[in-house]
Amino acid sequence: MTAGSDLPFVSMIVPTYQRRDMVCETVEAIGRIRYAGRFELVVIIDGSDDGTEEALRRIALPFPYRIIWQPNGGLGHARNRGAAEAGGDILFFLDDDMICTPNLVSEHVKSHLAGADAVNGDIPLDGSSPPGFLTQGIAAWSENSAQVTAHADKLRPFHIFGGQFSVRRDVFFELGGFDPTFTSNGNYGQEDADFGVRLLRKHTARFNPDAISFHRYIVTPRENMRRSFRAGRSDMMFIRRYPSLARELFEYHKIDSRNVRYILRPIASLPLVPRMIAGLAWRFAAVALRTPLRDNRLVARMYYAGQQIAYWSSIRRHGHGFPDARTAHVLCYHAIADHPDDPTLATYSISPDAFVQQLDQLLDEGFTFVSATDFLACLRGRIRLPRRSILLTFDDCYIDLLDAARTILRPRRIPALAFAVTGMRSGTNEWDQKAGVRKLELLDGEGLQELRALDVEIGAHSRTHRIMAGLSATDLERETRGCVDDFAAMGLPRPRFFAYPHGVCDPRVMAAVDSAGFELGFSLAVNDVKPHRNFFDIQRVQLVSSDTGWRYRAKTRAARAYYLAGRVVRRIIGSRSA
Repeated sequence: MTAGSDLPFVSMIVPTYQRRDMVCETVEAIGRIRYAGRFELVVIIDGSDDGTEEALRRIALPFPYRIIWQPNGGLGHARNRGAAEAGGDILFFLDDDMICTPNLVSEHVKSHLAGADAVNGDIPLDGSSPPGFLTQGIAAWSENSAQVTAHADKLRPFHIFGGQFSVRRDVFFELGGFDPTFTSNGNYGQEDADFGVRLLRKHTARFNPDAISFHRYIVTPRENMRRSFRAGRSDMMFIRRYPSLARELFEYHKIDSRNVRYILRPIASLPLVPRMIAGLAWRFAAVALRTPLRDNRLVARMYYAGQQIAYWSSIRRHGHGFPDARTAHVLCYHAIADHPDDPTLATYSISPDAFVQQLDQLLDEGFTFVSATDFLACLRGRIRLPRRSILLTFDDCYIDLLDAARTILRPRRIPALAFAVTGMRSGTNEWDQKAGVRKLELLDGEGLQELRALDVEIGAHSRTHRIMAGLSATDLERETRGCVDDFAAMGLPRPRFFAYPHGVCDPRVMAAVDSAGFELGFSLAVNDVKPHRNFFDIQRVQLVSSDTGWRYRAKTRAARAYYLAGRVVRRIIGSRSA
């Protein structure tokens, strides 16, 4: 190990809620840690009113030690608060039911010094945990989890466990910390997997089996059952955000087993029955755990069956995000700005306030915004998306899009796909200026790179924004392959998606886009929104400033019916005028 003066400063963060005696044991064990570098402990009391603060202040420790009380905000919020208060180079999160070994911090630091950005350790069951089938189940889960993680070539998001987890400070804040919505307002779980998804996209996480903290499992059958209901809600939030991980998540709940498929899930779909079964299960378990039946396999099976019914009933209740859709609705925006004094731009611009209102309305109604990657995987039959899924796209990449991504999309964790015009020497909308439209600046390579960092994939929108139908073969190649070359010159990844300027395409144009190596081509719906069967004619619904009220609702919820109704109206008007 490196000399003490060269070791990183480690801040251990322990969030706690209503566990006075348990957290005191945890803190006393932390006091026995042996680490040659700088070390501090920050305990966040998340609204406890059981005397936790007074009890903790009576414990003396050989290193800096802070106790911070806050109103109850949930586990994710408490962890983030601790990170904000901590000063270490490495943030070490430890749950309040973990009894750590003296070398725990040293082992984590060893992995960090070997190149890890984040580290998880082993969490075997503590021998002082109450006996019975619940603790036996946790012990089996811990042992299996450690074996799977230790032999994994690369850690997966579900391998990230926030109960004993360290991460470099700069990485934690770069990723925005834990999302507190997973552990607040009646939700439970997946805040660490959500962080893991973001972490593993571009950082290194490792498992160190020698970094050990013993898990003192003291959860009652009633609380355990309650968590099953709450976990279903958090899991659906997670799936709506990461549809490609739905199958992996549900495999942890044995979705393919015959018992779950043919017995437990059907029972979970019945009205009132899941609550009744769950209530009977935890009450019987609470009695059994005080008798010789605490190790009985039949009692354990009955309880876990009730737990599965509780979970799947919660999944069903919040199942508007259940992944069974084979496509998504694709929306197209242009400028997110106010341009009331320009007739053309006024039509194709939506103010930031109106845009926020539209997005929040869709989120409130349970719509799921999916990434371009998940949309493509769904079209190829690899995954299914939640019902009422939306892919958000933007044409042209005006400079205002960067601010919208930073202040509107990112806080809501909404992914998007933006199509850039790459061949404008002035870096402005030259194609519109010819018609007298005001000059608007386009994002340059640096701006597009920043947009990518905000979870917006960059696609191609040609080099010069010309209508491509009717162009010569040479010009088609310039607008497609030339655009790919422009991306390379700007240091951007090769674009996977292409949007036709003005939404116009024909078989020759689609063939040119395909030949240039793009995976999807996006057009605009005119008279109808067709199913996404042609990968190079993915139709999008265009949103303009007049799309408010019922028009906006129709376009975003029943676009096909909207366009078909418009076609009927136009035919009626045409026949009368004739």
